[in-house]
Amino acid sequence: MSQVGYNSSGSERQAVVSCPYCGSTDTELFSLFGQQLLTVQYYCRDCHTPFERVKDDDVLADFATRKEDQR
Repeated sequence: MSQVGYNSSGSERQAVVSCPYCGSTDTELFSLFGQQLLTVQYYCRDCHTPFERVKDDDVLADFATRKEDQR
């Protein structure tokens, strides 16, 4: 099971999701929808493995924050 924490170094809190395969926190939100409607897809930049996680309240806020950072 992946672990979730918060990175408070920025102006907004971003969820920190750990890869269930290698334990790295260098992950990115890949898709808001996984194979089930209640899951989201993440991608691990270290082991290059996609994985799914059950959605929680912070997923949409994290997605919006990441989109704002890309602009």
